Amino acid sequence: MIIIVNSKVTDTSIQTSLGKSEYSYYFLFKQFMPALERIAQVIPVASPDEVDPLFHQLSGSGESVIFLSISPPQQTPLHLRCPTICLFAWEFHDAPDRMWENDARHDWRYVLTRIAGVIACSRESAQSIRNLMGQNYPVVAIPAPVWAHFGDLLPDGGWQPHSGPRSFEFSGNIIDSSLLGLSADGLVQHLPRPPRHSVTCPATEQPGPWRLSWNLFRSWIAALRHDRHPRVAPKPSGEQPPPSQAGVQPQENCRFELSGVVFCSILNPMDGRKNWIDIITAFCWAFRDTPDATLILKMTHHDLESYRIILLTLLSRLAPFQCRVVALHGFLDDDKYRELITLTDFYINASNAEGLCLPLMEFLSAGKPALAPRHTAMLDYLDEDVARLVETSEELASWSHDPVGILGSRRHRLNWESLMQGYRDCHAVARTDPEAYQRMSVCGWQRMRQVSETSVVAAQLKAFLIPFVTAEQVEAEA
Repeated sequence: MIIIVNSKVTDTSIQTSLGKSEYSYYFLFKQFMPALERIAQVIPVASPDEVDPLFHQLSGSGESVIFLSISPPQQTPLHLRCPTICLFAWEFHDAPDRMWENDARHDWRYVLTRIAGVIACSRESAQSIRNLMGQNYPVVAIPAPVWAHFGDLLPDGGWQPHSGPRSFEFSGNIIDSSLLGLSADGLVQHLPRPPRHSVTCPATEQPGPWRLSWNLFRSWIAALRHDRHPRVAPKPSGEQPPPSQAGVQPQENCRFELSGVVFCSILNPMDGRKNWIDIITAFCWAFRDTPDATLILKMTHHDLESYRIILLTLLSRLAPFQCRVVALHGFLDDDKYRELITLTDFYINASNAEGLCLPLMEFLSAGKPALAPRHTAMLDYLDEDVARLVETSEELASWSHDPVGILGSRRHRLNWESLMQGYRDCHAVARTDPEAYQRMSVCGWQRMRQVSETSVVAAQLKAFLIPFVTAEQVEAEA
């Protein structure tokens, strides 16, 4: 069996694609490759246009060929003769059943009836396809096989909370709250203000109905004349303060020291699902008087300025606080990413919906406990044995790529107080109950081995794909 694979984002484009639409499918592609290579010969292609020529060439020599498009259904090619399987992550309990922007592919029924089948990354998203297409539609839930990449990081007996200082070297942009001299005063422009005057109005006789109507008419005419004149933006009074330059200049091989309990989250700040502002506010409120707590935010976005001022303003509004917030902007290679995992004590997720959450799975695979809610894709692998769970409640939502924003689906609203208290509970476990921390560490490692070990995922992929190969062979023989 030969599997042709395509992902829109590749090794050469990932650094400039961070935070863009569907950039996470690159990481999905990387994680699935070892499992695919166990069951078939895998041929990556840069464009779907290469698929059918390869299909004709290989099938003509007797090979069985399948095309695996690692993309959401609305971006899956439909014009191919090669049997096509869509592999995707989806964060809602239901699937789109209407078109928009005059593109029928946004109605997933149009796509799914024209391809061979679907591999979803969670049981909830697989069920959403069955609900849309019927219970007999060829769909299977298979998570990404991440355990093999990070399971070797677990020390014998499981992780213990870090007690001493540690350091991390990073090349990129760094915003460190401990170096900013944060103050809410920095948000206020102290400009000269005119003195206050008391105004006294003499009593006047109230106008009659006709006079009142005439006055209103004159005011209306004056307003119409005023609108005819071009409006000129008012000139600012006083000297404007220069914008903050914190974090603007990238640093090469910058080493910074860490101590205490370290929390970490990896997210796209422009993804509204991630609730990164809540992650920061709950952390700073929980540890405003606790200096031995650090939050590392690894931002996965190509444009620093899309969130830098927002972050600096937020930290200034929260000041003063004794804890520390460090935001990292830049690409981490595999070795640096593994190093970041090892120095972390807890991984943080505060999303209102997840199609898979690869970083959470990767930290759990390394034996790192989590602070996270339990919903959508996280239902498949998260419980109180491996994480401190954050409470949520359902609310109306729109599908993530719906430009109209119709509130026809639902997501899970974060309970901010539960997140804040969860931080404190995790800190207490790390400081006072290392045995409980170690149990969570081992349980997380074992859980991810059960659901995302490469051989387990490869067996699921083979069982799902073999019937398509058999059907192709029968069709060729006929």
